[in-house]
Amino acid sequence: MQVISCRRALLALACLSAAAFAAQPLVAAAQTSPGTVLFSRTISGTVDGITTPIGSAIFSIADDGSHERQFTPYTQGVFNIPAVGGYDDLGVGNEGPWLENAFNPKGTYSIYVEAHSTLPHYNFTDYHGKYYIVNAYGVRTPPMFFGSDDLEDPRDGPSYGSVAWGPAANDQIAYANSADVLPHKHPPCIHLMQSTGSNNQVLWCAAKWYYRGIEAIRWSGDGHSLLAYAVRTDPTLDPEADIYVINTTTGAATKVEVNSYAPYTLGSVGDISYDGHEVVYGVTYDSNDPGPCHVASNQTYIQWCAKNLLTGQSVALVDPSQAVTFGFQKQVLISPDGSQAFLFARPSSTAGDAEIYAVKTDGSGIRQITSPCVPMQYGTSLWWVPVRLSPDGTRMLANCNVEQYPPAPVVYTNKIMVVNLADGSARFVTNGTAYDWHTQ
Repeated sequence: MQVISCRRALLALACLSAAAFAAQPLVAAAQTSPGTVLFSRTISGTVDGITTPIGSAIFSIADDGSHERQFTPYTQGVFNIPAVGGYDDLGVGNEGPWLENAFNPKGTYSIYVEAHSTLPHYNFTDYHGKYYIVNAYGVRTPPMFFGSDDLEDPRDGPSYGSVAWGPAANDQIAYANSADVLPHKHPPCIHLMQSTGSNNQVLWCAAKWYYRGIEAIRWSGDGHSLLAYAVRTDPTLDPEADIYVINTTTGAATKVEVNSYAPYTLGSVGDISYDGHEVVYGVTYDSNDPGPCHVASNQTYIQWCAKNLLTGQSVALVDPSQAVTFGFQKQVLISPDGSQAFLFARPSSTAGDAEIYAVKTDGSGIRQITSPCVPMQYGTSLWWVPVRLSPDGTRMLANCNVEQYPPAPVVYTNKIMVVNLADGSARFVTNGTAYDWHTQ
């Protein structure tokens, strides 16, 4: 079966390559060209008397706001998105917990999932779908995986999750052997394969009965490591996970931390530096734990930490004045050199805005980066979410999500911005929810 899959995917990619060659050059191809942003937009409708998202489409755009292109159509009950695990709150102003690497290293292809909802709306419903690879002109390959439903319960058949394309140094696709929304597979494993489907192999499996799923796979920039969350089998309402870093050559795994929240349940996904030596992550806060990340602070549920995997040293990321609290996040980013982490928080307990802060991974130097992307007035609340950093660590792609209420009805506006990390200045790209960025 694998041979058939490889031949089909190889032929499809060859056709896509020919189509791309015949068309105009890609926006992100030249060194002097702007970068390319992948993003989604939703459409809303009325279901059972309630206004709710009923479909979504994916797009690309140059990060200077030019060359917008729609990849997929709007269809009721169909949600074209980068991954189901990262979009549990789609359409109501929130990205989900984490955003996998969708772009291939050259920025010419990307991964997405076509998820079908039965109600038809996204939240709180079962859905099924297939993963695809699409080129820069919206032409897609046949499905990436065999089977009728990549998102089904693993007990009913093969399913796939946390599908993430590697960087230039390791042009492979990593994925878990269970859907992010249904992490019930024993043993839970991470696979690597080429984009054609060839060389599909198991890289690492977590302990068979102690864990039931892998979520939130993150590549290091050099392609030598994967950060992953192994979800425990414990039958709890808010399951916990242990964090591992896996060597992509040998499959050797290093346990970074225990007692983190499972990503799909409560989000708060960490990140790994370019060379894999530094990791940022959140753990369940316990004031009685004498560990280095459980320090006296105003945290109540989660504590953010940085760990140097070369020295084993862990550092708590907190505001010494306790004015700013880094609570639950969507995802946290780390600078390529591992020296800074980027999280969002409210400047004060009464503030209506949640801004992005930079914190040095040695625990010092907390600094507010962003400011409100719209004027703050009565009824306005907003929250920034970091999406991607530029390779040189000087810029950030971020989503600024705005909610206005009152007056009724609630109005959500999602703004995609490129932020200069030196001075916090932000440049508007377009409206929508960004999920990946290919830039020089």
